[in-house]
Amino acid sequence: MRKFVTIKKIDGYARLRLNQPEKANAYSPEMAKALWDAVRELRWDDEVGVVLLEAEGPIFSGGGDLVSFQQGIDNKNITNTIEELSATLNATALAIRRMEKIFVSLIDGVCAGAGVGLALAADISLATENALFVAGYIGIAAVPDGGSSFAVIEALGKARAADFFLTNGRIGGKQAAEIGLVSRFSKSEEAENEALKLVKSLTIGPRKAQAATKDILAKMPGLSLSEYLESERQGIIAASRTLDFKTGVGAFLKKVTPEFNK
Repeated sequence: MRKFVTIKKIDGYARLRLNQPEKANAYSPEMAKALWDAVRELRWDDEVGVVLLEAEGPIFSGGGDLVSFQQGIDNKNITNTIEELSATLNATALAIRRMEKIFVSLIDGVCAGAGVGLALAADISLATENALFVAGYIGIAAVPDGGSSFAVIEALGKARAADFFLTNGRIGGKQAAEIGLVSRFSKSEEAENEALKLVKSLTIGPRKAQAATKDILAKMPGLSLSEYLESERQGIIAASRTLDFKTGVGAFLKKVTPEFNK
């Protein structure tokens, strides 16, 4: 069994779980490296089309591991520690956002600091009443990392993001869904089943079209309208050449459920 994270692969999807609840699933250098290795493994696994990102215990992620930070301060190598940790976190967030697999995150506990960036890097996020998004950084005189500020600005806009980070804000799971920080809200006792139901439905979807859609959505912040429209045009042209497209159109006209990825 992996020490820091676990991977369980089931019928075309994987459950990727942060697995150090006794340390609040915090980002020590070891946890960050283990998560990066797991994401990289899943990235190249052709049998996996969807990944459910979750966490063991009542805390999704406490963000940076302050114990390792203190050790770095005591050893006078804190800058090296932060440089290496941030590079690993950035690579992980970028891989999740760019890989041709759909990520679903289930947040059923506290999610702080860089944990916010991780949870919101997923394509679809589901939070419960136990979820609590905590900025965290200003409280220790730090600056957002791991894609956390990008994710919050992307979801809420600059004004709300500034309020959240500069006041060390806290947002509960239900409010997060209401204001668009996460995709969905579910009661805790139903959340795992809801997440698995969603994952399974995505697993049987058209993978190439899903990946192309994810790619188009990721391009939105950096393109002009004309560039974005051209990206969409090229995407649907490419999709029209796939067997899944022919299957989907035929099934729709026959009023039957399509069977993709066959």
